[in-house]
Amino acid sequence: MLLLLRGARAASADIQPRWPQAPVQAGAYPAGSPPSPPCPRAEGGGRASGGGRPSPRPRRHRRRSPCLGTARPRAQQQQEKAKAKRAVRWKCASGCGACCKLDKGPDFPTPDEIFADHPDYLQLYRSMTGDDGWCINYDKATRTCNIYQDRSLFCRVEPKAFDEFFGVPRSRFDREACSACLDNIKMVYGDDSAELSNFKRVIRDESKKLELEASKNQDKLLDT
Repeated sequence: MLLLLRGARAASADIQPRWPQAPVQAGAYPAGSPPSPPCPRAEGGGRASGGGRPSPRPRRHRRRSPCLGTARPRAQQQQEKAKAKRAVRWKCASGCGACCKLDKGPDFPTPDEIFADHPDYLQLYRSMTGDDGWCINYDKATRTCNIYQDRSLFCRVEPKAFDEFFGVPRSRFDREACSACLDNIKMVYGDDSAELSNFKRVIRDESKKLELEASKNQDKLLDT
């Protein structure tokens, strides 16, 4: 393309412009000299000195502000960032019991991987796993734990347990806990289960409470 453009420019350089011939009046210009080119149009929207149609408005007056073309995308990006940073707070949904299914299958880390640095917990975990894969302390009829108050650390959805066994910092606990529960519920009850819908509802309600609390605290801070 560059060679074609250069060729076009070179060819146009050999062509001499031909101005329209007008009747020559005596004394208008010396014999043999070319006529003057037509008067250019005046800038600024007025008429040329020799008459003719008015020139269009200067381009700079019709140019849109560069921020107008990007206002919507930027706003969308800000909304997406705000949504991504939206506060989430974990809460157990009663009547679920998915976390008590200790034999979770090949899609989850094995007990040996989780308790590689905790042999005592590994032994306890295996002793609690029944033949059907459920915890022997889990009451399937009521979906409750028979030793809830005395349950082991790995049975507790708490920041300390997530840090100890998974290396999850406190700042990420709620999100990681919600994600872990979602995976467990889907594995045990399915993607379209009532248990999954109930857990999502509980998390939404709890997260809204957290946002409301944060908003109230901010208002108090501004009022001081």
